[in-house]
Amino acid sequence: MNREVKKFHAFAFVIALVTFAAIISIFPLRIWNDVRTEVGGGFENGYTQGVDSTHDAIQDFIAQYDRIDSISVYVNELTKGRYMHISFWDVDKWRVMYEETIDLGEEQLPGYVDIPLGLDLEVGGNYRVMFTVWHATYVLGTESIEGSTNPAIGSFYYQDSVVEGSHLLARYNYSVPMSKVMSLTLMVMVFMIGCALVCVTRTLCRDAANKYITVGRVCQYVLNPVAVIAYVSLAAMVFPLRLFDNRASDIFFYELGLLLAFITALYAINHKRNDSISVALGKYSAKGVAGSKTNGRSLLGEMSLFDKIMSFGQMILIALTFVYASQYMNDLYDIYHSISERQLVLCLLLITILFQSRKELISIQNIVLSVAGVVAGFYYYHKNQLPVTEKEYDLHNLILKLSIAIVIVSVILIADYVRYLLKVVTKKASRSSASITLYGVFVIVFFVCLIVLRNTRWWGVVLALVFAVMYIRMNIADRSARWNTIATGGLILNIIYTIGYCLLFRYFTGFVMGRYSMQFHTVTVTAEYLTIMQVMAAALLLAKVSSGSKISRFKDFVSYVFKEMLLFGVISAYMIFTLSRTGYLAAIVTIMVLIVMVTIRAGKDAVKTLVRGIAACIVAVIIAFPMTFTFQRIIPVIVGHPYFFEVEDAAPSARGGSDLNDYKYMSIERFYSLFRQKILGVSATEYNFVDDPYNYDDNGNYLYDEDGNLLNGAEVGCQEGAADYCRDILEDADRSDRLVASGIDGLYIAEAADTEVLEDSDNEGSDTYYDESSTEGEEEVASEGEEEQTSEDGSVDDYSNGRIDIWKAYIKELNLTGHDEMGAVAEDGELLAHAHNVYIQVAYDHGIPVGILFAFVIVAGIAFSGVYYFRNQRSFASAVPFAVITGFAIAGLTEWNFQLCNPMTVALMLLLPVIMFKERKTD
Repeated sequence: MNREVKKFHAFAFVIALVTFAAIISIFPLRIWNDVRTEVGGGFENGYTQGVDSTHDAIQDFIAQYDRIDSISVYVNELTKGRYMHISFWDVDKWRVMYEETIDLGEEQLPGYVDIPLGLDLEVGGNYRVMFTVWHATYVLGTESIEGSTNPAIGSFYYQDSVVEGSHLLARYNYSVPMSKVMSLTLMVMVFMIGCALVCVTRTLCRDAANKYITVGRVCQYVLNPVAVIAYVSLAAMVFPLRLFDNRASDIFFYELGLLLAFITALYAINHKRNDSISVALGKYSAKGVAGSKTNGRSLLGEMSLFDKIMSFGQMILIALTFVYASQYMNDLYDIYHSISERQLVLCLLLITILFQSRKELISIQNIVLSVAGVVAGFYYYHKNQLPVTEKEYDLHNLILKLSIAIVIVSVILIADYVRYLLKVVTKKASRSSASITLYGVFVIVFFVCLIVLRNTRWWGVVLALVFAVMYIRMNIADRSARWNTIATGGLILNIIYTIGYCLLFRYFTGFVMGRYSMQFHTVTVTAEYLTIMQVMAAALLLAKVSSGSKISRFKDFVSYVFKEMLLFGVISAYMIFTLSRTGYLAAIVTIMVLIVMVTIRAGKDAVKTLVRGIAACIVAVIIAFPMTFTFQRIIPVIVGHPYFFEVEDAAPSARGGSDLNDYKYMSIERFYSLFRQKILGVSATEYNFVDDPYNYDDNGNYLYDEDGNLLNGAEVGCQEGAADYCRDILEDADRSDRLVASGIDGLYIAEAADTEVLEDSDNEGSDTYYDESSTEGEEEVASEGEEEQTSEDGSVDDYSNGRIDIWKAYIKELNLTGHDEMGAVAEDGELLAHAHNVYIQVAYDHGIPVGILFAFVIVAGIAFSGVYYFRNQRSFASAVPFAVITGFAIAGLTEWNFQLCNPMTVALMLLLPVIMFKERKTD
């Protein structure tokens, strides 16, 4: 950042960069779109009878483009009430894609009423719009089929009967890319403007004016205005425009989050930097190594350019490995598991390939094997690929491609090992500077046990072979000393990618579930993933705090730990969003142990380190939580391209891409209510917000009957279809006067102050999804709230959510050699998918001796990684192995987190070699 360049060169580069970004946003990214309106093409021929509580209207159509922005429907008359309710259906998959409630009382009728959708469609797919009411009656316009020029407009139904000769009078507004001519014109214009700005800059920076300027100063000139514009724009959208919410509490909190983000951004841009980003990945501490001339230099900085490129390549591949592990955890079918598993294995093998030296990587042997492998693989693929007529041919062919790639890379690695063994035999191979430790021997023995006692589980065999090959090649290449830095860098890259993805495509919804699952469809796995990332960030932050104990000025200390505090705070905020007790437990216990460790290592500065460490963690969370909550709530809905999993439990009205302020999105009130219930174990608070507020009086009583007729006196009604929710409640006259909104659109339910909200029935029994699609026969559990159910008596078994009974069932069936089938049988005959305890599960799958060995490997790993931290004074990442292994160990007490494609297992296996090898003693 302190490098100096000429002003003209600096600003010309910035202009070129902005120009390039603007051009690629037009093409090939195609961010900017046009709206193309399609109509039936007939003429207006009348209107329907009244759409009311017993009569709906349905229009089918075929998607002509891949995104529909809105549908404009002609409403002839609102006869009673106020609210139109629409449901948008994917007919081919027979599921509701979106729901919306429209207040017709605010529309100019008769006329077209715009229904915002923002949905991605499949071109040629069959879709349906269903029109119903929320206590109202209205009339829709129709057009004749005669003269219609659009065959994509299908049948029109009124109360399940086809309306012969008519379509719904509507306009279908699709979002489409700009035309080629318009795109090319804009690209040329942008290019010309960029050239003109460069010329102006050249004129302004002639001779004496063309002074040297630092890169940091250029960034300030460019990024400060960007930060100001972004803040002012978003703050105005929150208030006074109230685009995201109209409740004072949420407006205040969002403004607070934006203000904190703005201040943080300004500080990040303008504060004096004492170090570079490489510090977060590993740097000598102030103590350094006695007598070393490289004191204070980055570990990566000591590498050659080739080694740096290979190391950063491995970081990227590690990040991708976690992407594919996450993908595997989300997959619901065998075929998708097979794809994700192969993608993950291929990444791990490529990481191993990059341990080769420059001479080995570009050797004739590798070139010949690569070319021969590609040719043979191409031939084999075309001989064995499935034709397009076969079911899921594309997925099966992708599996075939990945398998061929794995074989090619494996052959290269096998040849590499053969070459190395020949060198060893001929005594031409140089001796590795590291030797395997006793702990490493136990890990290898455990791998052997996984293979021998696999009991039909081939994922254990793959895990053992792939990681054993990686460890051995790492030792041959003398990279074990740097591996901790590389692995930590890969974790950081992955969490940055994940947060970016979530901010773009993952809505923060409050209903039906309300617990944020990030890139997963189950909060349980999200908590496991975030445990790894949070304790990694905590280890980096606390190591920085400890190494900065000599820094006395507050300003300098904040600058020193700023990046690590920001990383830890943001990850911690996402962990809070999960509302996972087991996740909180694993992360908090590990962080507490880390604080004790860095305090002990600080010596005479122990007290200062302890206070600063605790304060840094707390302040980071306090500052980051409002920022992260605000951005996660508003940025995805601005982008408007949400991704929802097939089994994800989100309210249909919160699934559109054009609605910024739906009450089903997360809010402060809703989050507070969930936190009380899930974490504190007390009753949830009332949530008095619905999409049809004008249907109720101040006491929550209906003003209209089901058809929109004004009711005489105070009557309590229940929306049709919600009888199961209301039947028991209305029988209790003492409770019927307290009405609060549930998670169902337009529905009010009675609730006493000491009762549990009905929409929060997302506990273990209600939404546990059993996935029996694993290729090895094991079942995966994706339970959104499996550790959260708490009864009023607060007994141990209640807080364990039935885990104690599950453990008893598994322990009862333990033996010495393990089981072929996964899952013990409970006393009532129910098949228990897994043990909810990794140590019991390993013992059940592979036998008691292997279970004991596994427990020893984990416990000993904690001890050895702790010793590694105290002995290693060079790297800020030296505490990361201890943090990850400890987090894995604690999470494993209540979850099954050991499987080839589980993110926790991937992190564990990647960091074990840090303590499996040690430097050889030299004379």
